[in-house]
Amino acid sequence: MATDIIVPQMGESVLEGTIVEWKVAEGDKVAKDQPLVELATDKINIEIPSEVSGVIGKLLAAPGETVQVGAKVAIILAEGESVGAASSDTVATVAEKPAQKAVAAAASPIGFGAAGTATAVATAPPPTGASNGRSATGAKGSGKMAPAVRKLVREYGVDPKQVAPTGPNGRLTKEDIMDFVAARSTVSSASPSAPAPTATQATPAPTAPTQAIPQVSFAPLAEGERERREPASGPRKAIAEHMVRSKAVSAHVTTFEECDLTELWNFRAKHKDDIKARYGANVTFMPFIVKAVCAALKEFPVINASMTDEEIIYKNYYNVGIAVGRDAGLIVPVVHDADKKSVLQLASEIATLSANANSNKLAPKDLMGGTFTITNAGMFGATGSTPIISQPQVCILGVHNIRKMPWVVETKNGDEIQIRRIINFGLSFDHRLVDGHIAVQFLHRVCGLLTDPAHMLVYA
Repeated sequence: MATDIIVPQMGESVLEGTIVEWKVAEGDKVAKDQPLVELATDKINIEIPSEVSGVIGKLLAAPGETVQVGAKVAIILAEGESVGAASSDTVATVAEKPAQKAVAAAASPIGFGAAGTATAVATAPPPTGASNGRSATGAKGSGKMAPAVRKLVREYGVDPKQVAPTGPNGRLTKEDIMDFVAARSTVSSASPSAPAPTATQATPAPTAPTQAIPQVSFAPLAEGERERREPASGPRKAIAEHMVRSKAVSAHVTTFEECDLTELWNFRAKHKDDIKARYGANVTFMPFIVKAVCAALKEFPVINASMTDEEIIYKNYYNVGIAVGRDAGLIVPVVHDADKKSVLQLASEIATLSANANSNKLAPKDLMGGTFTITNAGMFGATGSTPIISQPQVCILGVHNIRKMPWVVETKNGDEIQIRRIINFGLSFDHRLVDGHIAVQFLHRVCGLLTDPAHMLVYA
């Protein structure tokens, strides 16, 4: 029997993807798990594999088309089976089913639910003569419009009748709208260059200086070169929406604590080269921080919880998201069951997730299910920050630069001022659920474990 290929859930808050490339053609024989199509989302690119062996009966979406999660994009036939009624199928661009909405509503480490997501709207069929690409008559604004495209039309105030469609059957695509907006911005900002001002000598001061101030002659930038405008699209736009929504949902408060990491610094310095030689793992401070966080989360379970309008959800698993800064925008891959893994396992997995994030090779599961997030601004030199909570979590830990500082240390000879390795942690918490004294105790516990690495390895 025929098998429908459906767009899978590609990460919490990801509701659609764009067809990048079909790996197969109609009539091709395919094996189970063979890649069929590459989809691009605002977070990652993903390949959809075949669920069965068979023959490609029909491809229901063309490269460049945007398809919703749950949409049918291809039909695979069994050997000897004909397309039949499948030939009349079209891409499923109907409104999301309730089950799909429920899945989309759960937010990822940097994501949110489906609130505000546009659904498909019935439109008139394309005019006669339209074909894949621009219509034969050059008509503008003809054909159907995907929900994501309709959303862009509203956001940028675009009249679809002014945009030439390049999608199949006269369909407007995201690229059509973005190209139109970019061209509109370029035209509105262009104007003739202003002439260069004439250099003048400075007016002598009343005290009669011996020399005039040297004047620099320059031609100002042309009006059209003074600014550069780009449409806010893709990952940056998604991150912006997520951050604003998080601030609107959670009552953000941040507590700070300085922590003496001298003993941990020395412990790592003593063993890191041997570990690298033996296991090939580069042990940074992050796996130690993850171990300390997991131990403290078990003592303060509300920090690992989430809440809705009706209930508080306490989680008995510890999935720690590690934020990764990329040129394409921040992304937060998740270390699942981090509490059950050793420091060496954590070091290896964190390095792999970071590399995959930067090379756009993360799988959807790598972005899902986080219960607590750590963001490391210290690697860029920051000494303090107030990070924004990743919904639906209730806390996020900001890690900052480890600095040499004068520090009062209790010794057998009394208090002494020594040069120590000090870090500043910033814990942002949702005051709707987490009380201040709980947040402070949790952060103090994390610091206490990191201050004494031998003690931490026993309890974490």
